[in-house]
Amino acid sequence: MNAMTNFNRDTTADEVLAGIDLSGKVYLVTGASSGLGQETTRALALRGASVIMAVRSREKGEAAAAAIRTNVPGAALEVRLVDLASLASVRAFTAAIAASYDRLDGIVANAGVMAIDHALTADGFEMQFGANHLGHFLLVNRLAPLLEAGAPSRLVVMSSGAHRLHNVDVADPNFRDKPYDRWDAYGQSKSANAQFALLFDARHRDKGVRAFTVAPGIITDTNLHHHLTQEDFAPLRRRQPEVVNLPRKRLAAGAATIVWALVHPALAGQGGRFLEDCSFSEVNPDPRLPNGVMPWALDHAHAEAVWSLSERLVGESFSSSSVANSLTSTAGPPSSSAVASGLSVNRQASTDRLQGQTLQIELDGHDEAALEFRPNRVLSWRGLPGLALGESGTCPVDVVEAAPDVLLIIAMLPASGRETMAIVLDNSTHHVLFVASQLADADLPFERKTRVTQRFTTGRLLGQPLTSHSPAPAPTRDLIGTRAIYRYSEDTIYEHIYLNTHWYSYQCLKGMRRGDCGTDEASYWKIRDDVYVVTWREILIDLAATFVYDMEAHRSTGCAWGTPGGLREPRHIPTGALFEKLNDAGYPADIELV
Repeated sequence: MNAMTNFNRDTTADEVLAGIDLSGKVYLVTGASSGLGQETTRALALRGASVIMAVRSREKGEAAAAAIRTNVPGAALEVRLVDLASLASVRAFTAAIAASYDRLDGIVANAGVMAIDHALTADGFEMQFGANHLGHFLLVNRLAPLLEAGAPSRLVVMSSGAHRLHNVDVADPNFRDKPYDRWDAYGQSKSANAQFALLFDARHRDKGVRAFTVAPGIITDTNLHHHLTQEDFAPLRRRQPEVVNLPRKRLAAGAATIVWALVHPALAGQGGRFLEDCSFSEVNPDPRLPNGVMPWALDHAHAEAVWSLSERLVGESFSSSSVANSLTSTAGPPSSSAVASGLSVNRQASTDRLQGQTLQIELDGHDEAALEFRPNRVLSWRGLPGLALGESGTCPVDVVEAAPDVLLIIAMLPASGRETMAIVLDNSTHHVLFVASQLADADLPFERKTRVTQRFTTGRLLGQPLTSHSPAPAPTRDLIGTRAIYRYSEDTIYEHIYLNTHWYSYQCLKGMRRGDCGTDEASYWKIRDDVYVVTWREILIDLAATFVYDMEAHRSTGCAWGTPGGLREPRHIPTGALFEKLNDAGYPADIELV
């Protein structure tokens, strides 16, 4: 449930808009002749808004307008034709809109095609990339002056959970040099949608225009997927096995997040966020899982490359009226709770450098563990020093180079076991630290103490030399008394104070939990000079965290894990921050204390 409202995945568009008067507002909705576009148009018109219905077929557009007017007599609707698969059509459409209107209060870039057979647009672009992304890129940018004239205004760009299937290939977005795959092409177009919204927000926020990306979920009563056969869906199910278990939605619920992003006052002053189920999406780097936002959708540097590519392909340049000074984006908090809000934006990128390798590790007590890194980020393990693990198993794995030659390996063990494992591998010294975390039984009553247990085990890589100047990881007091500011994103900033060998304190200085503070159990380990591991076990929330600190780079990289917000099963939340140590009692100028 969204922490700011009572909305969730079952909320309808009419419930989101209840009590909101949109009289005098003008919105443009693409793909308004059916599905989510038509339902969004109906919901806006019901609240008094005027809506420009941008459609490809005059006949279907007028039929949709007539259907809306049967439920909303007197609805202020105007049907306008545009073919997003033709840049000439988009240019004619935007010129006509600019001649007819002096402002827009919002645009919903909704139209699109999904996982179609290979086809090309009128301009020779792969159809899904061309229609879903390039058409909207040109349309929205050419109408940006109208959004600025209507400020405060908003842009909503429709993406999908399928963005998780493929990032934008800036070298070959049109599948000229590689075989066409309908799902890769669809995923690429949906990633491009998200990256476009991300940068559009950064470039226009100072003029009062904010942008959001929306993944509406799996909608049952829409025509988007009706051309697909069960055979067509088979590759998707292999790549994202859990997609079959996602809840299905009716149009009324599917459009709720769209109108929430477009008009709801709870989002005033915000932007650049990826939304699902009337809430902010968690960053989820595992492409096999069907929900959450992939880190690449929040990557400003890659989004800049996609923007430049898009300008080149459409043959127009759109200078920014306001460009953010930093490449750090504004990512939203987990939809399950505000507990981890914005914690994933500044995290280091995952790496496949261990893929194909098998590590043999001698543990304390001379037991052995083996880690085999298989394709598609799968870990096969034997002998992990957990708290209640079997002898062997397989699970998803995330690997990050958290410091030079120091890898943080997150073995995402099955949620049913209520246990996870973080492994810190120092390739320069060949030492290994295992951090096992386990949640107490979910049925146990709450007590004001941590319900998380952590156990630490050291080891060394077999077959690799150890040198006298490379001691094994060990508990340390080096960080005691340290006070630092941690910037998880430009929106989410915390202060940490490491009190003693058992406890640390925190307070949220900026973000949705601003003013929240507390003290939790903590442990500190030294990996080598200027590289430390800090873990903590929360008291009020069933959550554990393991971080690697690179003191030279002033960067922390880690993973929180647990059941924030009352989740039934534990979840991994990738995390990371840029930090600055504080040596006095003051705070940076941009921090406003509660």
